[in-house]
This record gives sequence, structure tokens and C-alpha cells, in this order.
Amino acid sequence: MTDTEVQDKKIVIVISANLAIGQAANRAAVLATGLAAHVPNMIGVDLATKDGKTLLGYTQIPIPILTTKPDTSLSALVDKSQELGCTVILFLSRVQGMTSYEEYIQSIGQTNYQDLDIDAIALYGDKKSVTKITGNLPSLR
Repeated sequence: MTDTEVQDKKIVIVISANLAIGQAANRAAVLATGLAAHVPNMIGVDLATKDGKTLLGYTQIPIPILTTKPDTSLSALVDKSQELGCTVILFLSRVQGMTSYEEYIQSIGQTNYQDLDIDAIALYGDKKSVTKITGNLPSLR
């Protein structure tokens, strides 16, 4: 990914304000790994120290972690993000306590989209679009 491409793109993770800090951290980690699988060239090259040690690369795009306001609907943010062409990854509260991805797959297959229990999302897209969607949300503290 070139410097220009990095400057034109933005990633944001939005976490429900109702979650404890440990739950929020877990969701942010899961969503970031999901993005890494779906955003080409998000991960930078490995780096070498002067003495020859290798440091594995990580995201080239900063990832701010934001939280919802009392009137924020994560479903509405997802809808707006999709309208603006952003990549969106959802984290559902039902995942907490599940013991396998297979269990998650089965749960999703038995749920209508509008009934999903979204409590965190990751967005990737043009900087202008992502900022338009999330620009009024506070940082997670």
C-alpha cells in the first residue's frame, strides 16, 4: 500500500459504551484481525533492526477505537457505512461465551439480519466516508 493509498483510507472500530473495558478490548482485537484478512495490503512489511532481528509488520493504517453515544445505533452506522461503500465487520454480543466458530456459524444461520445483536463494528473505506459516519463519536477511554 502506497503512502497516498494509506492517507486516503481510514479504519475505525466502534464499540458499544455498555461494554466493560475487557470486553471492548477483546472486540477491538477480533475486529482488527478480521479487517487484516479482508483489507488488501493493510499489514506492512516486516522490519529489520540494525543487528538483524526481524520485527513482524502490522497495520499501516491507524485504528482509532471509538465508543457509542447514548443515541448511537450501531445498526444505523452499519447501514450508512454500506451505503457509502465501506467494508464493515460486525461483532455480535452472542459470541461472548461461545466455544467455537462453528457454533457462531450455526447461530448466524438461524438469525435474520435485522435481529443481529451488534455491539461493535469495524469500518474501512475512504477517509471522507468513514469520518462522515463516525466523526462525532468519542474515543474509547
